Amino acid sequence: MNLDQAPTAAASYTRTLIARGCPPRLAVLAGNLLARTDDALEYTRQEKELIGRAYGSLAR
Repeated sequence: MNLDQAPTAAASYTRTLIARGCPPRLAVLAGNLLARTDDALEYTRQEKELIGRAYGSLAR
């Protein structure tokens, strides 16, 4: 198993989403968006919906 010694923020978000049950493709898209900015006001409506779907898919 390869461990990234210095993971990017996008990789960290993606791994966390996948570990919690998000489908991998959705996790990659959401992880990239989340790493781009911490300010939710900068996201478009479509980006907010995608992030919402990613978090909505998590195992409860």
